Amino acid sequence: MIDTLERWMSLRAYGLFTSALFRPGTAPARMRARFERFAVVSRRALQRKRPGLTFEDHPIGTLAMESVCAVPAPRCAIVHLHGGAFLMGSPASYRNRAMRLSFRCDAEVFVPDYRLAPEHAFPAALEDAVAALQYVQALRPQLPIFVSGDSAGGGLALSALARLRDSRQRLPAGAILLSPWTDLLSSARTPRRDLWLTPAHLASWSAHYAGTADRRDPELSPVFADFARLPPLLLLAGEHEILLDDALRVADSATRAGTSARVIVGKGMQHDWPLTLPWLAESRAAWRELHAFVEERCAALALPPQTAAGCSLRRQV
Repeated sequence: MIDTLERWMSLRAYGLFTSALFRPGTAPARMRARFERFAVVSRRALQRKRPGLTFEDHPIGTLAMESVCAVPAPRCAIVHLHGGAFLMGSPASYRNRAMRLSFRCDAEVFVPDYRLAPEHAFPAALEDAVAALQYVQALRPQLPIFVSGDSAGGGLALSALARLRDSRQRLPAGAILLSPWTDLLSSARTPRRDLWLTPAHLASWSAHYAGTADRRDPELSPVFADFARLPPLLLLAGEHEILLDDALRVADSATRAGTSARVIVGKGMQHDWPLTLPWLAESRAAWRELHAFVEERCAALALPPQTAAGCSLRRQV
């Protein structure tokens, strides 16, 4: 009963908060400032809680990137492409989430400060994402490299994978996509009980990033991409969020193309729930799935420990 009440209150508080701060017509600069104000946490503050936590700066030309490591000997490296509708978000506002990803997945996590719209429209973010992946692959050649992303960052991760494949470059060991936004055309979505995101949000925000580009371009809307010869995908989406269809369509297309794709559907959950509501039992279950996926992929690459996880196309947690 207590868990049910906590879940109900957490989800609705989350919906009220995000709906008030990030409306479809809110100016991108204002949303960006609000996101940073509420989400930024200093390195020192996190290190007070976890004295072993380490940070590094990684300049890649004009692109800045921060790494976070919460474990003494990481098993892998993860390049995480943050969410924020291509309009907001930064390594500083994602530090707490990157720390959790590092701890849960036994990984060193790299968060690039990719260029944001509308100042930098498509394909600026994609170019930065690819540069970040190439940099980490060269920097940590001894480790399995994963790409992860949430919301807009999830779609960006898919686009980066396809570009690396098409240019015959090394691909990551796997991709972790949380509530990925993969269809900027908004062509086919089922109405759901989303407490925050609406078609109006997606239409407004996609215009800022897409600019004059064709929104059917698979590098912009990776739901239309060719999924053949991509590494295994783990997709997570909330049962009630509007972007659930984006994840399901990607998984279906990937499976038909011969690429392994597993979808975790958070029962009763909303957008990005493992990152935004980490205290819920459903979020803890999702983190276990992420850890199992990383373990499974490392085992497939013959790296210890060899712990295999089960595989299914669609599951609920």
